Amino acid sequence: MNQKIIWISIIAMFILVSTAVLLYTDYPIHHELHTVSAFIAIILSGLAFRAYINYKITRLLFSGFAFLAFGLAEGLEIIYDVEHEGDFFGVTAIRDYIIIAGLSLFALGTIPKK
Repeated sequence: MNQKIIWISIIAMFILVSTAVLLYTDYPIHHELHTVSAFIAIILSGLAFRAYINYKITRLLFSGFAFLAFGLAEGLEIIYDVEHEGDFFGVTAIRDYIIIAGLSLFALGTIPKK
């Protein structure tokens, strides 16, 4: 199977599961979702910094720091346990959706072309 299709499938599943957990559950795995998102962000940050070292493309630094910021935001979310309470359109809920969308968009941008 094509590597690009595999990456897109993984990212699509992440988006669907994350959105479903945030919208339609009583948050039984909400903390696990934040933990997984933090690890994904940190890994993607490392890959972006490694790509910068290999290719010296400065915009990769922006991606690396963006992933790092997402990872830190998720880590703070886990540590301080600041969650929304049933309000699907509150500020904290919207922040969760933005974190998921940002991680997904950056992940789509890192899919190899080959």
